[in-house]
Amino acid sequence: MKVIAVDIGATSGRVMTVTCANSKISYLENHRFPNSLIEKEGRLFWDFEALINHIIKGIHIALKADDEIQALSIDTWAVDFGLLDREGNLLSLPLAYRDTHSFETQKELLNQFSFEKLYSITGIQNLHFNTIYQLYRYPLVKEADKILMIPDLIAYRLTGKMRLERTNLSTTALYNPQKRKISEELLELIGVRKEQFPEIIDPGEAYGDLSKDLFPELKRDIKVIACASHDTASAVLGANIEEDDAYLSSGTWSLLGMELKDPIITKESREKNFTNEVGYQHTIRFLKNTMGMFLINEVRNDFKKDGLIIQPGEIISYIEKRKGETIYLDLDDSSFETPGNMRKKIEEYAKKTDQKPIVDPGDYFHSIYLSMAIKYRMLIENLEKITQRKIHRFLIVGGGNQAVVLNQYTANMLNRDVIIGSEEATILGNALAQFIALRQIEDVKEGRKIITNSLPHREYHPQDIDLFQKEYEQYQKITRKDN
Repeated sequence: MKVIAVDIGATSGRVMTVTCANSKISYLENHRFPNSLIEKEGRLFWDFEALINHIIKGIHIALKADDEIQALSIDTWAVDFGLLDREGNLLSLPLAYRDTHSFETQKELLNQFSFEKLYSITGIQNLHFNTIYQLYRYPLVKEADKILMIPDLIAYRLTGKMRLERTNLSTTALYNPQKRKISEELLELIGVRKEQFPEIIDPGEAYGDLSKDLFPELKRDIKVIACASHDTASAVLGANIEEDDAYLSSGTWSLLGMELKDPIITKESREKNFTNEVGYQHTIRFLKNTMGMFLINEVRNDFKKDGLIIQPGEIISYIEKRKGETIYLDLDDSSFETPGNMRKKIEEYAKKTDQKPIVDPGDYFHSIYLSMAIKYRMLIENLEKITQRKIHRFLIVGGGNQAVVLNQYTANMLNRDVIIGSEEATILGNALAQFIALRQIEDVKEGRKIITNSLPHREYHPQDIDLFQKEYEQYQKITRKDN
């Protein structure tokens, strides 16, 4: 059986054909493309029309190459949305979460409604770009007939049907995971009507059929099935996670957590800013969002502007030749969230925290990777304390798991084995939800087993434990961070 998985991240997207046959899963890339931001009147928007055109092109390529496609599903990043008028047209391009306007609206909203109360309803960590803050005081909201999250907006363009998939909805800080519905109290708080959201559907349910107006070559109906449409939810579904495992979905962002049966909404989880996002079949992705490969890519872009092109596979050689200086970075510092001039931002952070400046590329990459590994250790320690579970395995999935140096630093810093799962866990989780819906695979347990048996995996074992313990202690002295 074959399905199409559309996976859109914050910097790029791809359309892939995934095949399940003889208890094995394989995939083929049809089309890869950039996902770009547009600056307009001082604000950042997604170039949605270019994005949808690329998706349609990729689907055409997939359909032309294979007439056995049975279904299609879409996953994207979280929190962002599109506003539609009564005719179903976008009122504007979708706002991008990297736009800074939500810093102010976050502050305004929390001045009248405490985060303690907000967290008690939603269990969602406090990030300025959460949908609730983006919608608050956004003028076009009052004009909108419907609000769709980005994967739902794409599905609408492909099918003509408006639905709201639950896992992405849960990231908005408007959804109550205990009651399994949108909080009307929070909608009233930000001036949004319940009717502006369409019907909620779960992974495995269908949006509708792929439009034959868009795809006249279709010889039969092809269902657009809802997967776990938040890309992290699909990545977790596509990972071979066991009960006491921790996972890291490594990409532009690092999302580190555990898969639980029920949300944990306590004073401690709130103070440590852990989130309770919904996963496949109402599981809870209890995790924390921290900076991922974004800093590495931004620093590479900065060097590229200076004429030095550094490919991802070359980073290890630069680290091996580095001069030896380190800047310990608090990856959650707000100065690192926005694109552009990242080396300058790191230099300013070093000055602010009384650290020596660096100029060597290898020192930049080493400092970022080391700070990421330290952050992972902090999060693991907090995770074990809050959940009262001992984590036995640490599984890394997603494209960022190809960073060999980071993987080894993480094993050293955690003093435990690190298992590298599939770099395409999101695609595999997207397809797994479809195969279960189509009855090709019985359930999640079988699907994860098939994925594990289909793909090779690697392990990293701890080295230089004492040295990395000293690095950990030095980081805490400089950044004064314990979470």
